[in-house]
Amino acid sequence: MVILLDPALLREMESGKERYDQEIVDYLEGNNFTYFDMNLVHLQDYSKNFKICFDKYSKRYFIGHYSPAGNHSFAFAIKPKIVEWLDPKPITYQNEQHQMINFKNYLQR
Repeated sequence: MVILLDPALLREMESGKERYDQEIVDYLEGNNFTYFDMNLVHLQDYSKNFKICFDKYSKRYFIGHYSPAGNHSFAFAIKPKIVEWLDPKPITYQNEQHQMINFKNYLQR
């Protein structure tokens, strides 16, 4: 899995500039790579959920790298993609009929 995240690019994308890594995104899409674009996740989060300037939004999640809030945001944003990618799925994400836990013969009478 390839993960795309660049806070500097994020700022440029928010201001309407073309992303410098578009060729990479096109390559990943064109060659069916599994990838996750956290830049887009942040832009969608900002536009849907915030009425503050982008600098204030960025300070919430970045301190030169991710802040604790940024790590939390990233983890919950990527979780569905990782669950989708895994085979077999973690037990808590499996259909009840296909769960791997089986207590048959576990307890002797």
